[in-house]
Amino acid sequence: MSARILKCLPCVDRSSHMYRYQITTKHQKNQPFVSSSSILTTETTGSSVYLKSSITKHQFTAQTIRHIITNQILAQYPHQLLIASCQLTISNDIFDGPCHVVGPSSSSTGGGDRGGRGGGDRGGRGGGDRGGYGGGDRGGRGGGSRGDRGSGRGHGRGAPVIIFKDPNHAAEAPDAKITKMEDEYHKSLSGIEALSQMSLKQRYPARPGYGTSGRRVELYSNSFSLNTNSNLALNRYMVDITPNMDTTKKKRTQLFRLILKLPELASIPIATDYASMLITPKKLSFKDDGVFSIPWRNEGEDDPLPNAQVYQVRIGSPTSFNISNFIQFLSKSSATGVSDVQKEETIQVMNTLMGFYAESDKGIVSIAGKRHFSTARKGNEHNFTTLNMGLEAIRGFYQSVRPATGRLLLNVNVTHSVFLESAPLANLFQRLGYGHSVVDKIKRKRVEVTHLPAKKSKAGMTIPREKSIWDLARPTDGRTEDHPPQVARYGAGPKDVKFYISTEPLSTKSDTTPKSKSKKQASKANVYISVYDYFKATYPKFNLNPSFPVINVGNNLEPSYLPAEVCIIKPGQVVKKALLGDQTRMMLDFANRRPEPNAMSIINSGKQFLGLNAKDNPLLAQFGVQVGNSLITVQGRVLPPPTINYKNQEQRAMKVTPRDGSWNMRETRFHTCGDLGPWTYMVVESNSRGGNLNHQIVAEVFDKFHRQLISAGIRANGYMGTPAPTFKHIEGNEAATSDAVSKVFQMLSTSKKFPKPRFLLCILPVNDVMLYNTIKRFGDTRAGIHTVCVQYSKFKKADPQYFGNVALKFNLKAGGINQTIDKLGIISDGKTMVVGVDVTHPSPGSKDTAPSVAAMVSSNDELLGQWSGICRLQSKARQEMVSDLEMMFINQLKVWVKRNKAGPDNILIYRDGVSEGQYDTVLTEELPKIRNACRKFYPADYTKKNLPRISIIICGKRHHTRFYPKDTNSADSKSNCPAGTIVDRGVTESRNWDFFLQPHQCLMGTARPCHYFVILDEIFKSQKVKNPHRTSADALEELTHNMCHLFGRATKAVSLCPPAYYADLLCTRMRAYLADHYDPQSGSTTPDPGAGPTPAANAVNQGRVTAHPDIQDSIWSYLRVPIFPLPRAWTSKHVTWTHFSARIIEPHRFTWLKMSTSTTAAPL
Repeated sequence: MSARILKCLPCVDRSSHMYRYQITTKHQKNQPFVSSSSILTTETTGSSVYLKSSITKHQFTAQTIRHIITNQILAQYPHQLLIASCQLTISNDIFDGPCHVVGPSSSSTGGGDRGGRGGGDRGGRGGGDRGGYGGGDRGGRGGGSRGDRGSGRGHGRGAPVIIFKDPNHAAEAPDAKITKMEDEYHKSLSGIEALSQMSLKQRYPARPGYGTSGRRVELYSNSFSLNTNSNLALNRYMVDITPNMDTTKKKRTQLFRLILKLPELASIPIATDYASMLITPKKLSFKDDGVFSIPWRNEGEDDPLPNAQVYQVRIGSPTSFNISNFIQFLSKSSATGVSDVQKEETIQVMNTLMGFYAESDKGIVSIAGKRHFSTARKGNEHNFTTLNMGLEAIRGFYQSVRPATGRLLLNVNVTHSVFLESAPLANLFQRLGYGHSVVDKIKRKRVEVTHLPAKKSKAGMTIPREKSIWDLARPTDGRTEDHPPQVARYGAGPKDVKFYISTEPLSTKSDTTPKSKSKKQASKANVYISVYDYFKATYPKFNLNPSFPVINVGNNLEPSYLPAEVCIIKPGQVVKKALLGDQTRMMLDFANRRPEPNAMSIINSGKQFLGLNAKDNPLLAQFGVQVGNSLITVQGRVLPPPTINYKNQEQRAMKVTPRDGSWNMRETRFHTCGDLGPWTYMVVESNSRGGNLNHQIVAEVFDKFHRQLISAGIRANGYMGTPAPTFKHIEGNEAATSDAVSKVFQMLSTSKKFPKPRFLLCILPVNDVMLYNTIKRFGDTRAGIHTVCVQYSKFKKADPQYFGNVALKFNLKAGGINQTIDKLGIISDGKTMVVGVDVTHPSPGSKDTAPSVAAMVSSNDELLGQWSGICRLQSKARQEMVSDLEMMFINQLKVWVKRNKAGPDNILIYRDGVSEGQYDTVLTEELPKIRNACRKFYPADYTKKNLPRISIIICGKRHHTRFYPKDTNSADSKSNCPAGTIVDRGVTESRNWDFFLQPHQCLMGTARPCHYFVILDEIFKSQKVKNPHRTSADALEELTHNMCHLFGRATKAVSLCPPAYYADLLCTRMRAYLADHYDPQSGSTTPDPGAGPTPAANAVNQGRVTAHPDIQDSIWSYLRVPIFPLPRAWTSKHVTWTHFSARIIEPHRFTWLKMSTSTTAAPL
């Protein structure tokens, strides 16, 4: 009998937060449905799941359907059937009513709090895979909750726990050989003396041992083992091209394709990065010293044109890399034999080999040689999603070769990126207009032109004609030509762009140049003609829209114009512009996937897509490389959470134990409560729909919030009794909003009727970044008023948990301490200052004048409840190493001494934002500045004792290592690894001291652990290991994990250690002050020809924002920010002063004073 197919179709029931799936049948109504077995076969196509059966023996029953769903579909396709629910509803023509099938229940009801705009964990720096804008996966900041936008949001029943099971290979224990190598390595390094000697032989501290604390678990990691022949050696040939091809990646890739077709290379296996090198398993033999003349021909062309450019290609001498010896190096305890440079180059060679398969596929787009995306939609639709406004997101795969103890690993991860939609350019203009937000996306993008006759190869294949968009037509185009084009304005339409037609062809290079011999040519020579008239006469079938801008596919000196109607955007072109709010949400919805579907994607399609199977990629076997069949398993541990210290309503000590990385403050008070002083609230209305707020409701809700602040212990009796003036926010009009905010803060600062408020609760009508940035800029830098922003739609619900999140911010800003913990190791002695350092750079879409900003925060005492901070502009654009580090460090040491009467004996630094290739640079550039600061600050007799001791730990979040639970014992309710998971074996190198830590619970997507790498240690090696720790590794791992529970704005652990997190937040606040440079509104991004990254020297000369010394120890948004030089372009637009400062007149009242009579005070 023929097979019957049942199709599962998802249907969302939003009212109950359930996902229900309906199975429908394709058989005749009332016909008995029977099966040859009680468990049917299943298959999947795209996002649909099918049941296959044949009519043979017995009837279908409800029990049979339950059995099929529970044992077959849930087991094989849970990632497609169960997303956020544990219930299915099945109905078909056979049954009188629906058949309910309940899957495995495991998640808790109620869920966790999502954060709040005014409280809560701000989100995920590492919390979950967020995809990216064109770069790497960004991750988030905390337990997957995005924070600052909401309060406790019950998650209902939640989805069942779904564990990844490799369908092709049975789960195995971690490799015993690797574990033995790890253990033996550290047996050979017993004792402090041996460790010290080891440290002299290598640049980074030797691992003092592996961690032992916590409950052991076994986990999958998203890596495959790389197995090689016992005598494998690879040869690298660097390729030199003359004339130098300083051109597009596409053109360079095409030239390397021509190189690979050389007869001399035909019989030898070769891999290349299509940029600079060739990799072979055998040495090449050349005549003429490996120099070849290669005439250029475009992709698809059989022969070069008569006047084609000829390139001289020289293939250099080989450099040999013995891969087998390198793996032996990874297996031995000796640190000698392979230099750091050799190690990096060996990994580069292996990456070139492993990435060659995907990079050679013309249907795959490769980014930086490691991220690969298919542009084919057929059968791949589930890996695409539209982001609107001409953008789409594509799901692909990342791969990278990683060294580990005793082996090489191939790290493979699911990744996402943003691309320009492939569509006619005219359609894009018609849908989105042609403002700067669209133009910036299409610059340098390739288009296929359609007005010219198609080219054919000898095989009959169509050769596409492609051009690259330089820009829209500009009045300055072709100024050096004898007859420059006549362009009415930037982005002019085809009737307003004219070019000169001479008797001679203008260029043989441009398909857009009119040919005088054209039979269709109807215009005269030696005259100017518009693009519109030329195309009307030459290509009359194209109906041009006069309003669509003309594009320049040449360059500014030699322009070549095309109308939008003859251009089709080529697929697979990355867009590196920042996404809008709704686009970010859609990207998150697309990218957030739990561990099981990500792991299944890697196993089922990733290996084939990347050419990791021998049958798909025979070149690997020719090189002597094999990829493991399944993901590796590693040993992890789950560290216990620390106990959180609060006060109860009687002001007595109260302890709370976190569960799943979070805890509840119900019936508790903050550890140390702050005094708000005079404070009030402000209601902001909006011109948008629903923007008028009900002031009576606001007053009633505010009263409840006020009472909750007092209940939490905050001294909030200074409420001024009346709200601040209301103003209307004009969405999209930055100037009007800025003027309105300025007037409100001016009134608050100069009122004679009321004291100046110390705090202002700002109730916003919408979630508008521009409005938020404006309020923060005026409150922080102009008026000296602490501001806390909440969104009206959430605030009016009067949710106590949301109020509690907002209260967290109020108490911190008031100088209070929200929570403390007892287990802080060496920090508890009060002689260790903890420092966080980060650098932020202009994001895609920022103006050329946007600077890089360096931020530093440091702890004030042993409680880690309050932090001071300082930030500076970098001396160069996109400079990662901190240029003013010495001055910043001295400043932070002064704050510590003022509070603690003596300098710290230990300085523990968590450095964020540094890539692996920059670890050495931190030691060679930043460490000397830190030591210089200490020599200048500490007495000579102190530094002679080698004090202070310094340890530097790099916090890495932009990596692709993930861990998946192997069973339910190693999973949390979200199918991720449980909070507190730490891994320091299996995926690390024994000789380096590093570990992966996931202290938080990830509420969305797949958890991203933070990678901590010790590049300097003078603290822990000098300390005697105390019980219950067995090694210094235990001490550092526990300390880092426990600190993640001290992020003051959340009642949950965050994934990035708070010192680094706070430094990142300080950078973010600086971006808010310079929002018109970092996040310019649409239409304001036209580059200034004279603009550029502002040097620090100009910034110092043009202006600084300096807080008065009297308030440098007060907390400014839980961080004090004493110094911030501004770029010239910013100061010239916004301020006319060079310095201003604030002085504390009363404990809760500020008065702003001018420091210099030669400057003009900034208007409030």
